Amino acid sequence: MRRFVLLATLSMIAGLLGLPVTYASAATVTPPPAPALVGPAAGASVVEPFTLQWGAVVDPDGPIGSYTWQVGTSSTFSTVIASGFTQESLAGIPVPTTDTVSGLPLGSYFWRVQASQTVGGTVGSIDSAWSPVRSFTVTGLGAAPGTPSFTSPATGARFHASEFFDISWTAVPGAHYYLLEADDEPTFSYPLSLTTDLVQFGTTFRAGWGNEIPNVYYRIRAVSAAGVHGLPSPTLNVKITNTAPTPPAPTLLSPTGGTSRSIPLTFDWSDTPNRESPAYDLDIDDDPAFAGSFGVFLIQNLARSDYLLVDTLAPGTYFWRVRAVHGQVRGPWSATGTFTVVAGPAVPQGLGVLSLVATPSSVFGGNATQARVTLTQPAPVGGVTVKVASDMAGVETPASVFIPAGATDAMVTPITTSPVGGASVGSIRAAYGTTWQQSSLGSFPLLWGHSLGAETVVGGHATTGTVTLLNPAPAGGAVVTLVSADPAIVALPPTVFIPAGGTGASFTIDTTTVSAPTRVKIDSGYGAESYRSPSLWLTVAPPGTVPPAALASLALTSASIAGGATTTGTVTLTGPAPTGGATIRLSGSMEGQVVTPPSVTVPAGSTSATFTITAPSVPATYYVLIQAGLGFTAGTQARLLEIRPGSTAPTLAGFSVSPTDIVSGTSTQGIVELVTSAPAGGGTVTLTSSNPAVLQVPATVSVPAGNNSTSFAITTTATSAFTTVQVDASAGGVTRSAFINLAAGPTAPSLVSLSIAPASVTGGSNATGTVALSSAAPSAGSSVTLATGNSSAAQVPPTVSVPAGQTQASFPVTTSSVAASTPVTITAFSGSTTRTATVTVTPTSVPPSGMSVGLSGVPATVRRGQSFTATATVTNGGTSTATGSTVVVSFTPTNALRLTNPTSSTQPTGTVAGGGTKSVAWQMRADNAATATVTMTLRSSAGVTLGTATRTVKISN
Repeated sequence: MRRFVLLATLSMIAGLLGLPVTYASAATVTPPPAPALVGPAAGASVVEPFTLQWGAVVDPDGPIGSYTWQVGTSSTFSTVIASGFTQESLAGIPVPTTDTVSGLPLGSYFWRVQASQTVGGTVGSIDSAWSPVRSFTVTGLGAAPGTPSFTSPATGARFHASEFFDISWTAVPGAHYYLLEADDEPTFSYPLSLTTDLVQFGTTFRAGWGNEIPNVYYRIRAVSAAGVHGLPSPTLNVKITNTAPTPPAPTLLSPTGGTSRSIPLTFDWSDTPNRESPAYDLDIDDDPAFAGSFGVFLIQNLARSDYLLVDTLAPGTYFWRVRAVHGQVRGPWSATGTFTVVAGPAVPQGLGVLSLVATPSSVFGGNATQARVTLTQPAPVGGVTVKVASDMAGVETPASVFIPAGATDAMVTPITTSPVGGASVGSIRAAYGTTWQQSSLGSFPLLWGHSLGAETVVGGHATTGTVTLLNPAPAGGAVVTLVSADPAIVALPPTVFIPAGGTGASFTIDTTTVSAPTRVKIDSGYGAESYRSPSLWLTVAPPGTVPPAALASLALTSASIAGGATTTGTVTLTGPAPTGGATIRLSGSMEGQVVTPPSVTVPAGSTSATFTITAPSVPATYYVLIQAGLGFTAGTQARLLEIRPGSTAPTLAGFSVSPTDIVSGTSTQGIVELVTSAPAGGGTVTLTSSNPAVLQVPATVSVPAGNNSTSFAITTTATSAFTTVQVDASAGGVTRSAFINLAAGPTAPSLVSLSIAPASVTGGSNATGTVALSSAAPSAGSSVTLATGNSSAAQVPPTVSVPAGQTQASFPVTTSSVAASTPVTITAFSGSTTRTATVTVTPTSVPPSGMSVGLSGVPATVRRGQSFTATATVTNGGTSTATGSTVVVSFTPTNALRLTNPTSSTQPTGTVAGGGTKSVAWQMRADNAATATVTMTLRSSAGVTLGTATRTVKISN
């Protein structure tokens, strides 16, 4: 059995403990002598598990920091079938000169040991020669667990670099946990270059490699509760190569077929068959060919197979596609979907999403949570539907939440999550109209870990350990696995059970008598999440040792309290505190709110001390991990505290002002939010202004019963100088502040509008632009900067000046000839304020006369799912050749029919000679039962409608 262990030199350990270390001069350093082998004897027959033992090496150049042993299939050790490592753990604890071996198949082997001496200086450490080689024969396997076998992936499977995949194996009798080994050669010969973390709880491992590797070999073996290793499984071979095949492209689900949607808009597509690759790219463009390096939106590395688009898209027709990302390789693009963006329902001025807050924002063990979405002002008549979405795989939210008329907020519930084996942080979003907010959400393993009731135990005595969860155990309870690195010295129960709803459980740690101090590692893990918690070490001391006082336990007077209430924590030592007392570090916070003092001191001669825990007001049930620690070499004690929603007295959660930068003499809006919904009669919040002569707020504002927030008006008086005013909001003993910046009123008018008349002109003619200010320009006038979005079509002067005492000024907009109708955006800038207006420049050409369009091929009736071809025939009744015209097809209702070939709704007619005709055709598919109208519209090159033709078709099921 080979292991990788993090090396810690004597100098590192001594530095941490503040101990002096003396080293030999680098110039005098020579390798230490090789260890002498003790057992098993040369040629001995052994039954697993058996012990390797060697003599301790002593050398005046420095202490021995570690020993490395190897077991080979030959005396040359060309193949090392097992290896191990024992090292110095703490000053005063000798480096072990024994190690236990198991998991070798029956047969003959050779073994040897090497010492590593810590010498410091530029040399650091120096290795001895290998010991003389001994042989032994394994004749029995002992009480070893069964041999697992891999169930997935199939051997020979190929994956891309940076692509994750699950390795699964069968559970076997007698298995306490599993060891997963990886190597880049099939014999698993030393060094074991690829393995980083062997111990696995459960029967699944999430694998992945950041670079291409021609062959990766895995094997899995079971380990019993007594620490006996079983035989390794058959080898699993996978290949990490970017030439691995990629699954077919995802299938687009919605929106498709040119359906009309308004923003916010949800895209949905099928999951990629290769679930090891949870990333997708979403491409949105107004060009069906997706030409160019960038379209309208390219949203990369999405974790889910759906996406809520909250960014504004101008009304019109768009095209979209999706591809899956497989590590460093991107799969093929899907087929193209089409949709039309239309204006959404009218949104009252100033109404939008103010905030979205997950409560709580940290979820453990796959538990559910919720979030509160708050509007900037009460919902109007008819209420408001806010769309909600998750950006995290494994986290699901309702698609929307309804806020009734008069209410300002609502709960998004439930937000469900899945168990995870490591931290996962993402966000959830809420959108209404063109406004949106997001809230961070973290998903974490359920198991926090374990605590030990002592740092040092005299061998033969027992102590107590405790496992702690970060949320209550799920239905059916939680089984936590316990592992001792040396069961012969430190014995643990194989598992500890935490019943449903419980947050922790204690267990007994038994020890055996030792002749020298021995440090043993203890691990815990939760197989339901394949999670392994941080390791702790217990020092077992020989008889007669007086262990130093250590932190034995942390207890809470109450494990559940209401928000706003208090409880008491008690820390207890294993013995009386020394002179000066023992300072215990404390920690505990909820959403950034600290609930414990930073420390508590156990007085000299005492064994315990108490401290107060103060819970903040909460809108939902929260769980807070209270931790206590003494020193820096032992683990901490921990207990989970439940904080429930408590008093209904209103407590302020937040206060904001928007906008905060205004011109004095104008008004703005403030919004207050409570921690919980206001009680019957409403919740009162007190307001104050630091300068009431300049900025005025009501003395109080009431949050309506059942709501969490409300808005109020803030008025100001015009001032001649820049002024900053502080506004405070208070409720339930909590005060929040906002600062409002007031620009000088009479001397600093702001730009309020830009207009252009007429809005459409023929190229070569002029229009007139007008800028307007919020108040009269000062004595020196006010200059406004101008810019054009297309200087080849429309031109403006660089600036326009508003004369003193005036509120507006005009400027010329000159235009040039254009070949097609061209909208041009004109922009005016004044300070940080920007205003825009659009002028459309049209071509001077006259649309051709005598042009008409006819429609044929549309049947009177058709069944859903059938297709037909509709033909538009363009006739030039004039004598001149017509060029540049197009035919646009449309139909109502929009979901009744779908274009299949071509999918574009516009086709050019090309050149049509005088007296001649041209035809264009579309193949259409009947999608839904309806009476549909098909329309063909003939347009000139300038966009002028020259004629239309319609036909009606009845679609039946």
